[in-house]
Amino acid sequence: MSKFYKILLWCLMLVSAVLLVLFYVQNNTGVFAISNLSKVLTMTTMVDGLMYWTYILIFAALILLVVLTVLNLFGNKKGLKSMAITLVLAIVVVGGSYLLAPGSPVAVNIDPAPTFGTYKLTDTCLIITYVLFAAAIVALVWGAVRKTIKR
Repeated sequence: MSKFYKILLWCLMLVSAVLLVLFYVQNNTGVFAISNLSKVLTMTTMVDGLMYWTYILIFAALILLVVLTVLNLFGNKKGLKSMAITLVLAIVVVGGSYLLAPGSPVAVNIDPAPTFGTYKLTDTCLIITYVLFAAAIVALVWGAVRKTIKR
């Protein structure tokens, strides 16, 4: 991994960690306490910030997926089939997740309540996470089984 990518990775992790810490310490005094938990949970500023950061990371990953696949196509003409399969799989996973996402309201203590669109996108992102996690587990198991069979 090049130095640029390591620095970029650490910057993204730092921003995520700062947002996460700010989520838990937000209140008038800047100190999180169990006594003001209900007040902290009704403040939407950091919840919105975390949601927007999550959206940014997800959409950046999707854009990079498409861009890097297209760049691979230009560098390798045999990569056309691979690019098409990757793009179709990404569209199927995201589209299927969006169609499966119920977007049903959850009992939250936030005023104003999140919109249907927010619930729908949140559910979509959760389903995408579940699908990709399952795919990673299947790939790990398949790789181990395949390596064992080849020996």
